[in-house]
Formats: sequence, C-alpha cells, structure tokens
Amino acid sequence: MSSTIVRLILPLTCAVIALILRYLLADQSPNTTSQLEFLLQQLPYILLGLGALMALLTNHALEAGITIGLLCAYWLIQSFLQSPLSSQPASQIFYLLTLLSPALLITYALMPQSSCLQLQGLLTALLTPLIVVLVASLLAINQQLFLNAATNAINNTVAGSHLSMLSWLLYLVAIGLCIGLSLYQQQSIHNSVLGCSLMSLITYGWIQLNSVSAFMFSGMGLLLCINLTISLLQIGYRDDLTQIGNRRALQQTAKTLRGPYAVAMVDADYFKKINDQFGHDLGDQALRVIASLLKQTANGGKPFRYGGEEFCLLFKGKTQQEVLDALEACRQAIANYDMVVRDKQHRPKKLKEGETRRGASKRKSNLRLTVSIGVASSDNGNASNSTNPFEQVLKSADKALYRAKASGRNCIQAA
Repeated sequence: MSSTIVRLILPLTCAVIALILRYLLADQSPNTTSQLEFLLQQLPYILLGLGALMALLTNHALEAGITIGLLCAYWLIQSFLQSPLSSQPASQIFYLLTLLSPALLITYALMPQSSCLQLQGLLTALLTPLIVVLVASLLAINQQLFLNAATNAINNTVAGSHLSMLSWLLYLVAIGLCIGLSLYQQQSIHNSVLGCSLMSLITYGWIQLNSVSAFMFSGMGLLLCINLTISLLQIGYRDDLTQIGNRRALQQTAKTLRGPYAVAMVDADYFKKINDQFGHDLGDQALRVIASLLKQTANGGKPFRYGGEEFCLLFKGKTQQEVLDALEACRQAIANYDMVVRDKQHRPKKLKEGETRRGASKRKSNLRLTVSIGVASSDNGNASNSTNPFEQVLKSADKALYRAKASGRNCIQAA
C-alpha cells in the first residue's frame, strides 16, 4: 500500500510544483518575464517531446499516445487560444479541447498496453493527430461547425472556471477512474493519466492565467518522463514473474554494502519434477509463492530472484547466526504452504462454489513445496583477501546450499 500511496502522490506533486512555479515566475517584472517567456513556451515541447521519444523507443504505445496528444493540445493552445475565447476559431477549439482531452485520457486509462510496432499500438500513438486532422477538415468545410455548442458552453461555465458541466463531469470520471485503477492494478500509466487529468483540468479551467498552459504542460511532460524512467528501471532491475529484484538488482545493491551482512541462497527442491508433472504454469505459480513467502517472512532480508528456481536473501547489518531464525521461518512457511493443483476440466463455474472448495480440507492433489537454504556472512572470513568480497560470500552461501541439497533437502546449512 505504501508504494501505491507514493505513486498517487507523484502526479499531485508535479501539479503542485507547476502551480507554485507559475505563481513564483509568471508574475515577475516585465524584464524578467521577457527573459523567461521563450524558455517557458518551449519547455513543454522539450519535455513532452522527450517523453514521446522515450515511449516510442521502448514500445510504450499508451504513453506515446498521451505525450503526442498533449503535444497537439499544447500546439493548439499556443496557436489558436491566445485570443479571446469568444472569437473564432478559438471558441470551437477550446470547446473541443475541454471535451476531447478528458475523453481521450479516459480511453487511454482503459486501453491495454501494446507495442508501437503493432497496428493497434501505432493507432494508439497516432489517435490524437488523426482526430486533429479530422476536426480541422470539418472546420475547413464549415467554419460555423460547433459554434453554437461552444458559445453555450463558454456562457454556462461552472465553479468559476471556463469549463462546462459536461467537461467537469468527464474530468471527474477520469480522475476517479485513475485513482481506482492505481489502487487495484498499480500500473504507472494510470498515475500518468491521473496527473495529466489534474493538470489539464487546471489549464482549461483557468486558461486566462498568464503562462498557465506552459507550466501545466511542462508538469505533465515531467511526470510522464519520470514514470517512463521508473518503468524502464523496473524492467531492468525487477523480475517480471515474481515482482522482486533480479540478479542485476542484487549486484547493484551489493555495491552499496557497508559493514556486516549475510547472504542466503534459496533453491526450490525437485522443481524440474514439478514442471514435468504439472506443467510450467504451476511451476511459475510455485516461484511466485516462494518469492511472496520469502518477502513476508524473511524478517529484514531482501529477496532477489537469482535465476531459474534459485533465490537470494540479503540481510544488511546482520551476521550468519542472527539470520538463522528468520531463515527457518521462511523454510517452514514454504513447507507448510498448500499448492492446489486445479483441475481445469472440473473447475466450478460459480464463484461461491470455488471458494468453498478452496476452503475445504487438504486434498491429495495438493502440492507441497520445500526449499533448501545455504547461508554465509561477511564476518566469518568468507570475504577476506578478496577483490570482490560479496562474490566470495555468495559462493560460500552457494556451497552451503549444495550441502543442504546433499543432506536430504528441505533444510538449512551454514558456511
């Protein structure tokens, strides 16, 4: 839950920072304003352009669609909305922006992630430019199109803003939807859409404020770049199957070690038999269970997936003897966990019936997982006279793991 709260705070933080900077910088003296004006107007193009490039290079079609859409919206604001909203075509463009922007953000929040190299991903990335071209063509044919609706919307605004009731409703739906999706799915795209919804709401609602669009769209560009960077770091340092750190993350963490530490190597017993007998789906489920139980019961140890069915627990500031109780708790939690082998052909259709079966007494089809553990620490001579002390401790823990395997498995051996 704490990571979810941090993710929800990030878009709000970007919006608040953009507002603070706007009030600190936009109302300076004329000389200062003229010096900053060019940079402020170009900053959204730079940040959003960078975000679009990152999204396209990493095949994040949704993020690419959002950033390209925001670039189009900002260009329209700078090109056509610097005149009174009562004039043409400013009124029609503003009216359409206040409706299409939240509608597109809702669409992006609900769409599945896809690759920019696929047709679906390409259409996702180019959705807003296609809409802009279509609307521009319609306005070229009929300059009075949307004029009456735009005039009525501008004359019937809500809450002291320039937004109509329909625009407010769409934005509230977008914000509420993204908060819900962020809490339950915990994907960075929903946090990005949430921040963009908040900041575009401020932009269109109070567009009469000096430079508000430059600051808000810069904030959106910054938010998207941050979330894309976090996503790339997770790809590089997080194991996709178990959602814990991978071997690269362990190596990076090892570089920061100071003082005593203990390393435990954890290996699933008879894992090949599980895959051969029950299939790789159940094998993947078993790895996720082991990772989850290690995370819950390691008592200060940080779990990493080292490779295959092998895991590593890193205990900072602890000796070998101090971690034995925590490792025993991990071993027992995994050994006592019931892995249910589900029969897909006889799987109940009703949810309540499935819950009743899952809560029934132990069945013969339940699979028992066990792990063997080897542990070593930096204080028992494993890291002495070595150019890479951590690797030496790791090798010692691995040798202890092999002794645990030779001793009958489902046990702990210390170096």
